[in-house]
Amino acid sequence: MNLSQKKVLLAVILFSLAYFALFIPVNLLGAQSEGMLGQTSVDEPVLYPTVVRMVTPAESLKELFERWVIYGEYHYGYPYFFFSALAVLPVALIHGELFTNHTAANLFLLRQLISVLPMVLACALMVYTVTRFRSLWQTLLLLAALFSVRGIVRNNIQWWHPDALSVLAVVLTLFFLERDRLRFGRNFYLAAAACGLAAGIKLAGFFFFLTIAAYLAAGLYRRVLTIKHAAAAGGLFILVMLAALVIANPVLYNEGARQEIVNIQVYKSGELDKGYTHDDPLYYSKGPQWWEWTLSRWFGTPWMLGAALACLLAGCFWGPDRLLNRLSLAWILPYSIYLLWFVAVKPDHYWLPVMVPLYAALLNPIRIWLAGPLPAGLRRWQNQPRARAAVLAAVLLLCGGFIFANLARPASGVIAQYSAALHVEKNVSSQ
Repeated sequence: MNLSQKKVLLAVILFSLAYFALFIPVNLLGAQSEGMLGQTSVDEPVLYPTVVRMVTPAESLKELFERWVIYGEYHYGYPYFFFSALAVLPVALIHGELFTNHTAANLFLLRQLISVLPMVLACALMVYTVTRFRSLWQTLLLLAALFSVRGIVRNNIQWWHPDALSVLAVVLTLFFLERDRLRFGRNFYLAAAACGLAAGIKLAGFFFFLTIAAYLAAGLYRRVLTIKHAAAAGGLFILVMLAALVIANPVLYNEGARQEIVNIQVYKSGELDKGYTHDDPLYYSKGPQWWEWTLSRWFGTPWMLGAALACLLAGCFWGPDRLLNRLSLAWILPYSIYLLWFVAVKPDHYWLPVMVPLYAALLNPIRIWLAGPLPAGLRRWQNQPRARAAVLAAVLLLCGGFIFANLARPASGVIAQYSAALHVEKNVSSQ
């Protein structure tokens, strides 16, 4: 990095720290005891006992090993529980067996370090991959846009879940692939490791099949690979990915745990396909129209999603980030098709791995205009000050309007979510 980029990096760090700190007050609430946690959260009380078991003092090395490896809750991958246990380990070391009396501190650490921090890192890394920190205003504007996404803010408020870790692994995969730039060297296999990690947390890494196939095809088209070398690179990518998945999930060595993982994933696949039996079957209809409420409420209206997709598609053909945009599109397409047409349940956090790279494309119009090459019909306007100002104004209006809409929306806007979270204890105590 040159001096200018380092200054932008410093601004990003300060902005990210402020954003991280913003969630401290709300994440200290809603978990003053395990009883209150059960009244204010659905998933956290189910997952919390696993981490308690992992960090409870063991009487032998064998028991310690079993608690930390054969952890017993296999709906999500081991990295989620391993890092969660590390997050609360300081409380356990300080208070010993009495650490369970400190539910508020434990949940605060879990929420901030397992949900907020990885999401902040994922957004910052995605922004760096786009801007390379060469422009202060572009970097901070795009970071603010990602930070303001209602679904991302929802993820950061009183929510301890593996989704942020999954998003970070997805972004790392895109980052290393873009960094490799068809050289099929170290970064290509670092992408494989990140992909394996994404697969080992919430299975998201398996949806990179189109991205990797397209990347290898691009290598063949550019003649940097022969068919023989492409087959070898693809095979080695799969091996590294699988090795990362297994290393990140050491519980797979145990036959009983391995079979339980398979059984749970088979059951969950059926649940995702059919929905939960206690709810209205009509709600579990499949297709884009049935996702409209979730997407509009938490990620943007159809026109905003369409604008972001148009920016992404434009970036696939023009501008300095064509490789990154093509990689992002090849990732987004299969995952979105799966969610839209094959998943009956409709939680908003399923879309987080899609929305971070999608909304990172919002700056494409101005980046294409400034860096080119432009479509033939627009080239004569590229150096016209008024045309440049018009494109800049359109991008600022797009991003600024998006940020404002996320902040101001009465029901699900950032301010509404934050305000509701601040009153969670008062609402519980009044019941």
